[in-house]
Amino acid sequence: MTAHAPLSPVLLDAAMHHYLRCKFAELPGEELDTRIEETLRFLFVAHECSGPIPVSREVDAVWHAWILQTQEYFELCERLPTGRYIHHSANDYLRYFDPDVGEEDDMALAVKMLALYVANFGEFTPESARHWLLVRHLTDRWGWPLQAVNEWLRGHACGTAAAPHQPTPAARDRLPA
Repeated sequence: MTAHAPLSPVLLDAAMHHYLRCKFAELPGEELDTRIEETLRFLFVAHECSGPIPVSREVDAVWHAWILQTQEYFELCERLPTGRYIHHSANDYLRYFDPDVGEEDDMALAVKMLALYVANFGEFTPESARHWLLVRHLTDRWGWPLQAVNEWLRGHACGTAAAPHQPTPAARDRLPA
């Protein structure tokens, strides 16, 4: 399977990139770029996330930094496929309403998100895989080769009733081919 075009050239402007480089100055540029790209990819499929955040703390930290720039974050959300603002709530806060939040992962939801990832962005690479909790769990704890994870997810992407999310017409014009 071929790699799809990255989102960051389309959704990350120079000012936000500079800000994120300042916020994460300790990181090598390539690692920061990977975290930014995975943050954007998560936000691209986040409309399917109704449970615990399925990405690494490192990706979540980039999301937090982006949220602090409220106007830019709002504009980013408008450019994503649904065109709607993506809220972020901590599990500790959500436990007030549901004490079981974050206690049991919804495997079907996690697989659906990862299948959407593969359908929209191509296969996980070693660099991207380490930022997605279920992929990391399958490779590190269960010993699945990354290629086997990708093949399994491609099967779910093809066999699922949910097709890859289609961007809104306005977002489609700004997304890579």
